[in-house]
Amino acid sequence: MTTTYSDCPVCGVGLDPDGSCWNCATASHDAVQVNDSVHLAGVAAATPAEIRAAPIPDWPTPEPIAKTAKTRLPASDRREPARLWRMVDAVAEAYQVPRALAFLLVLAILAASVGGRRRVRVAPDWTEVLALYTAAAVPSGERKSPVLAALSAPLLAVERELAEKMAPEVASQRALRDLRAAAVEKIKRKGDTSPAAIAELEDAVRDLETTVVPAIPRLLADDSTPEAMARLMAEQGGRLGVLSAEGGLFSTLAGRYSSGIPNLDLVLKAWSGDFCRVDRISRDTITLTEPVLSIGLAVQPDILATLAEGKNFRGSGLLARFLYAIPDSLVGSRTVDPEPVPEQVAAEYAEAVATLARTVHTGADTVEMKLTEPARAVLNSFRQDLEPRLHPDYGDLANIADWSNKLPGQLVRIAALFTLFSDPTGVEVGERAMREAVSLAPYLISHAVAAFELMSGRRSPLEPARAVLRWIGRKRLTSFTVRQAWRDLSGQTWATDTDAIREALADLVDLGWLRLAAQPEQRGPGRPSERYEVHPLATKEKP
Repeated sequence: MTTTYSDCPVCGVGLDPDGSCWNCATASHDAVQVNDSVHLAGVAAATPAEIRAAPIPDWPTPEPIAKTAKTRLPASDRREPARLWRMVDAVAEAYQVPRALAFLLVLAILAASVGGRRRVRVAPDWTEVLALYTAAAVPSGERKSPVLAALSAPLLAVERELAEKMAPEVASQRALRDLRAAAVEKIKRKGDTSPAAIAELEDAVRDLETTVVPAIPRLLADDSTPEAMARLMAEQGGRLGVLSAEGGLFSTLAGRYSSGIPNLDLVLKAWSGDFCRVDRISRDTITLTEPVLSIGLAVQPDILATLAEGKNFRGSGLLARFLYAIPDSLVGSRTVDPEPVPEQVAAEYAEAVATLARTVHTGADTVEMKLTEPARAVLNSFRQDLEPRLHPDYGDLANIADWSNKLPGQLVRIAALFTLFSDPTGVEVGERAMREAVSLAPYLISHAVAAFELMSGRRSPLEPARAVLRWIGRKRLTSFTVRQAWRDLSGQTWATDTDAIREALADLVDLGWLRLAAQPEQRGPGRPSERYEVHPLATKEKP
């Protein structure tokens, strides 16, 4: 019996219109099925398993494409705080997004929950406020907004709770202010300039000026102008969190609403709690003695790529203040009907975030935490290892030394947030929390390198080759044609034509990942589609 296949019966890859298999180089799609074996024109009868197990010709050891391949976020097993990591994993599974997206948003949410009311004394002359700026870059359509909504829900619930609790006092003080303002106007309308009337007016004005209407509590804001953030922070005692699934904040800071003039001062100073004064046209100057801002953004990679155009973004130190994640997209391999976040996991996370926010918000003063001596030893060991990597001549992190110099302090902040997530009343950052934070350093470093490469506009010239290698591994190809590569990869920005495909393949040949296969005899007009054989490691190792 003769059967016509639309997919290759050996490897499952779709066939070319002429019946040849992209993967197996079979000459025809006409096949005869005999029991468990498949006979193809020009290929001896063999089972698929036998074909895959055939001897592999010797290959040279391929060279790695890049020394800065992105490290994966460490697995959650046996990590602390366990409730935090369970939520990260559950949200990533439920929404089919990279774990790194959920993790960086959680860090920003914890920092916003603390609201600057905790700081860590690392050394006599070194303190860290618990503010974090995070930016996870994931493409459009990857459910950034639902993820942000799920993770920030507990903090927004506390905000509503605090607002409802404060509402009666706000209403009472507002009414009293209106009455006293009316009393001042009534005295003024009399036009009496006698000493007694002036004294009465002065008393009424004094009463009005001392009538303070408390602000409705706000813990979070969306994209805002620096002036709006300053006003909100002044109302909220100098504290605020900004969470957004868009990249509008960067455009705003670059001067979208200020004639292209960057306005970075507040965001720069609020990362470290430094005194800041914001002058406003036709309005009173806002003075923030100790502003603390936390930012969590989920942006498209193209937004990061445009930051190279932002005036003073790098030179001012703004970009060095962010923690970055540029995870690989899961689109194309997502589960269509995933399990939702387990109720208990969500409840435990919500309780921890809400308890933390309530605990710190009810305290009037900023509490200083300190590192234990074992925790300090862990931190100093990391700093010792990091230092030579910053050397301007031979350090592998010299190009991002501005970011790397801030990393030890960032890790202290993360360790303190881990501590407070588990115990909102904690005043010591212990060795376990510090080790948990330091273990994230390889991940944070590798993604910072990738982010700055993207933001500089100088993408690796081997990025197309890396994309082809990822495609080979995903398809588990043992050979393929240029035509097949073009069909599958032409949607990517670098794959503008088949010549771009051939350039990427030439790089992979030079690096030992591919070799040109024996080409079939040309049939008919047109340029034949070259076939390449794939190094066996390409389908076994992640490039």
